[in-house]
Amino acid sequence: MRYNLAIIIIFSAVTIYGQDLHFSQFYLNPVTLTPAAPALAPGDMRAACLYRSQWQSVPVAYETFSGSFDFTAARSGSSLLRLGLLLQQDKAGDGGLEWLQAGLTAAVGQQISPEHRLGAGFGLSLVQRRVETGNLTFQNQWGGDSFDPSLPSRESFPAASGVSPSFTAGLCWQYKAEYNRNSVLAGGGLSHINRPDVGFEAGGNKLPARTDLYIHSVIQAGEMDDAVLFGAWQQMASAREILIGAGYRRILTTGTANHTAVQLAVAHRINDALIPSIQVDRNNWTLGISYDLNISSFNTATSGRGGMEIALVWNRIPVPLLNGTRTCPVF
Repeated sequence: MRYNLAIIIIFSAVTIYGQDLHFSQFYLNPVTLTPAAPALAPGDMRAACLYRSQWQSVPVAYETFSGSFDFTAARSGSSLLRLGLLLQQDKAGDGGLEWLQAGLTAAVGQQISPEHRLGAGFGLSLVQRRVETGNLTFQNQWGGDSFDPSLPSRESFPAASGVSPSFTAGLCWQYKAEYNRNSVLAGGGLSHINRPDVGFEAGGNKLPARTDLYIHSVIQAGEMDDAVLFGAWQQMASAREILIGAGYRRILTTGTANHTAVQLAVAHRINDALIPSIQVDRNNWTLGISYDLNISSFNTATSGRGGMEIALVWNRIPVPLLNGTRTCPVF
């Protein structure tokens, strides 16, 4: 039987273990890689969202969204507890093949020295895979001269969605120099530890566990200049992704409620894409924009057009107490 491109993609997603959602600007919302990341976030409250639109030039365009929110729920001495929410969605193809994940995260952070911090985290979420079967077309609906959607497809689907719980865990470490801007943030996570079953048929469609490692470092190169290096490694069954990048960061203004910086970077997702990006920091806000230039064998279909990604991050960082005065957040 001859299926259209959408149905091929659907059954490929069910029967062939592929890769989870991924982002080029992972460093702006690393909770997507490890639930421990919020433990080392700046400030006492953080919200982040990433939107990615790719492969718009081919019939199976993908749209991906990730949003997170976390806050410091308790603090005792050099330790803290951070709680959060995570929402992720991916949708593609004529059938609207959708991946939805919503859950909670909990992370514990510990200051072990003036320059070093450790974090550990755990996440619990519900994951769902869903498809709009009514939007699909089949060979049996070809009337001889034209396509007729009123004709029966003669296809049956045991289910149009699958839902299952998923567990994640991870660790992270941060080095931050006391007297300059040098820093290193590294972490790792293990997702789908319980191998959730999200197929359209009961049994036999369990997701393999996904392993993530990442690093992001800043090296002060001058009074107002920094070099930035970052990388990530993801493995899910036979699917592997390696991304490495570097950039230049220029601090334009400094001071309380007057911090502005601009960052230009280029990354390479091995055997897949070149990724230029620009990032603007203004006080508690960060805006990042990147674009994937496809260089893989899929370039025949994309003509080099990969996808745009937009990231927006907000951190609430209270002003330190001065002479016993009351703390006031910087907005």
